[in-house]
Amino acid sequence: MNLVYNSDILPEEKFYVELNDRAFQYGDGLFETIRYENGTLWFWSDHYDRLTAGMKTLGLTYPDGFDVPLLYQSILQLLSSNELSDQTARVKIQVWRQTGGLYTPTTNCANVLITARPGSPFAITQKTNVDLYPAFRLAPSPVSSFKTLNSLPYVLAGVHKQSMGLDDVILLDTNGHLAECVASNLFWQSADTLFTPSCQTGCINGIARRQLLRMFPKAEEGFFLPEILKKADVVFAANVMGIQVFQGQFSPQYYQQLMQVFTAKSL
Repeated sequence: MNLVYNSDILPEEKFYVELNDRAFQYGDGLFETIRYENGTLWFWSDHYDRLTAGMKTLGLTYPDGFDVPLLYQSILQLLSSNELSDQTARVKIQVWRQTGGLYTPTTNCANVLITARPGSPFAITQKTNVDLYPAFRLAPSPVSSFKTLNSLPYVLAGVHKQSMGLDDVILLDTNGHLAECVASNLFWQSADTLFTPSCQTGCINGIARRQLLRMFPKAEEGFFLPEILKKADVVFAANVMGIQVFQGQFSPQYYQQLMQVFTAKSL
């Protein structure tokens, strides 16, 4: 497999980072994971928007060639190089501050790494073995809505999920409100209204979340305690790779709406 590092396509075995690299030492960066399916980088403009907004928040300088069309073309070239153009793939963009300094950096220039791996088609699945994970509480911050290289809350939640034999876990905020799941945003439907936790719980402003809020402009965002899920008609988690239903089931019309948005196909 090949990768793109600072605009150059390299074999993976030739890529390395130095010991004082800031991604390794401080987690000083961001990432985006993008679904490539049916010849399309899904929701590309939203991914680019979130990544560049995060870079601005971190004070990172955009490198040359980091505009929408050039970065898009770099990804397509990498997919072609890895013989993934006709497959479903998982593309990851990682951006981090270049080497220099300790906690206080000496540069704001960014490194950019793009990788591509075979992926699975978007799917809606049932995952009913779900529980709360109260040990690590989320809190809003200037970077909480982005995917940062410091992902310890989700790593620890994933370790707990694995040790307990669960399908997923739900993280809470510091006040005990519902926040999100290990790798996806949380939603539920009650009486034809869609609900989801506010980003002020500290949850990530997911790309699938953006699509669902556009699809259902009357959806309610807010602060909700876990007990509310017991009364919901459907409880589910969503990211750009798929939807996992925890409780209940979608109506045929609702199911078709979701598939049209996330796969551009009607059933």
